[in-house]
Amino acid sequence: MRLFVAINFPNEIKNSLNSFIKDLKVLPSDAKWVNSENLHLTVQFLGDVPEDKAVSTVEALKRSVKGVSPFYLTLGGVGVFPSKDRPRVFWAGVHGETTALLELHRRVQKELGRLGFTPDQKRFSPHLTLARLRSPQGFVAVFDRAEKLARGKEFGRAKVMSVDLMLSELSPRGPRYTVMAGIKLRNG
Repeated sequence: MRLFVAINFPNEIKNSLNSFIKDLKVLPSDAKWVNSENLHLTVQFLGDVPEDKAVSTVEALKRSVKGVSPFYLTLGGVGVFPSKDRPRVFWAGVHGETTALLELHRRVQKELGRLGFTPDQKRFSPHLTLARLRSPQGFVAVFDRAEKLARGKEFGRAKVMSVDLMLSELSPRGPRYTVMAGIKLRNG
């Protein structure tokens, strides 16, 4: 099973992002846009996990959130990884109580590390992927328009109440994500 840990957002935020993406899709580019139902914030990618390790993974996630209170995140702004000159990932920014998010990420990595999952090698940079760029063709116009549309705008604000263990199933039509377990944040 291909698994990852994510924060999912309410439909109002996904709809706001979807409208934004629709405004950008009209421009020709070599972008593979994320379907609105798949928009999420990845806390940790786990990769291929044997089915018999799923229960212990959920238990580790429960331990990792113990003592983490719900917190607020706001989505707004846009950017690219690794750079505007070499765009590969086009994203929406994450703001708000990011200290709590970083602490949650640290705890998740620590607990899952005890099960043998490799911690992310890159510095955690919270974002929601909107598109993956197969090439930079047409992206300058897309990004210019995106910056204008996103300037001073929020896509939404949400109270993060849980983290989800997600199953990713790949198909020719794109990935399909399913929540395998939702783990509520709790203080204590």
